[in-house]
Amino acid sequence: YTQYIRLAADSRRLVFDTEVDWKELHRLWKTAFPVDVYAENGINEMQFGYVERPAHRSKAYDKDRFEVCNHRYSALCDAAHGAAVLNDCKYGISMNGNSLELTLLRAPSAPEMRADNKVHHFTYAFTAWEGTFADCDVVRQGYDLNVPALVMQGTSSRFSLAEVDRENIILDTMKPAEDGSGDVILRLVETAGRSCETQLRLPGLHREAALTFTPFEIKTVRIPVPENMEIQENNLLEDAME
Repeated sequence: YTQYIRLAADSRRLVFDTEVDWKELHRLWKTAFPVDVYAENGINEMQFGYVERPAHRSKAYDKDRFEVCNHRYSALCDAAHGAAVLNDCKYGISMNGNSLELTLLRAPSAPEMRADNKVHHFTYAFTAWEGTFADCDVVRQGYDLNVPALVMQGTSSRFSLAEVDRENIILDTMKPAEDGSGDVILRLVETAGRSCETQLRLPGLHREAALTFTPFEIKTVRIPVPENMEIQENNLLEDAME
């Protein structure tokens, strides 16, 4: 295998870019990050939220859950600090004491002998923070790892397609309405498990909305496009959403 470990100058995310020619049988490959955090429960991301699961093996059914599901991140934290393992395609993890142990590859013989024997490419990362989980940016770190910014050639004056003023509110989806009206559909989600109010701004459409969220609430918003909107701005919006 070949692995590049990268830490950008302006980032708190240690990235492990990995390529493996996997030829094993009856093997499980994990990577472990023991951290100086002692938490009774770990945090596993699920779609549009997270679930807390025990990080100990003190009960019989805890021992049966030696590996659990996670989406883009899993974290251990207390009231002072925390750490998380991020991934772009590896969804099984163990949380044993103060260790986050991500499953990278396995080598089963069923339902097909050596089904996973091939070249694999994947990326995972580690990040840490000071403060509570509600105040950290691990959700955005997970998004950044999975959906990196698209860079294109060209020049333009500063343009903001959409803005929200709360770190715990994520604009997950933005697309044209499917009825051909030209309206814009947005899906937003609260990610920290706390109620809040936020201002949604769309400078390019000259629109603004005040929204109230309950913990983990998902909102779908339809924004009508002004009829007198300049063609240049409309084309810019379509290009940005393609």
